[in-house]
Amino acid sequence: MSFLKSAFDFVSGTGSDDDFVGSAVELGKSTLYVRGVIAEGGFAIVYEAEDDGGKQFALKRLLAQETAKSKLIRQEIQFLKKLSGHPNIIQYVSAAASMRKDSGLHHDEFLVCTELCSGKFMILGLCDWDSVCGVVSVD
Repeated sequence: MSFLKSAFDFVSGTGSDDDFVGSAVELGKSTLYVRGVIAEGGFAIVYEAEDDGGKQFALKRLLAQETAKSKLIRQEIQFLKKLSGHPNIIQYVSAAASMRKDSGLHHDEFLVCTELCSGKFMILGLCDWDSVCGVVSVD
C-alpha cells in the first residue's frame, strides 16, 4: 500500500490510521516498513519503521491543509538537515513530500525519517536551566 493512499484515506475519512501500519514506504533509495504508532499529536503521527536490514527509524507523517503550515513543515525539515550531526539533536535521515497541486486533494503530505531514539531520555517542552521538566524515558 502506498503511503499517499493510506494518508489520503485517513484524511478523507475512508480509512483508519491503522491502514498506514504494515505498509511499505519508499523514501529515497530505501524501503521502510511501518511497524506501529509511537506517538500522535495535533499535527503529526510518528511511526516506528524498519528497513530491509532490520534497522529501526522514526517516521513522522504530517498533513497540512494551509500553505503556511506547509511552509513551517518545510522549515522544520531544513532545520533538521542543518543540525544533523549534532550529538544532542535527533539525526535526520530523509524526507519526502506530496503536494496538493500534484495529488488533487486539499492538503500536502510530508514524511520525515529520523533516527529512532528508543531506550534514551527525551526532554519534552522548554525549561529554564535550573529545573528539569517533562523528562520521560522512552524505554
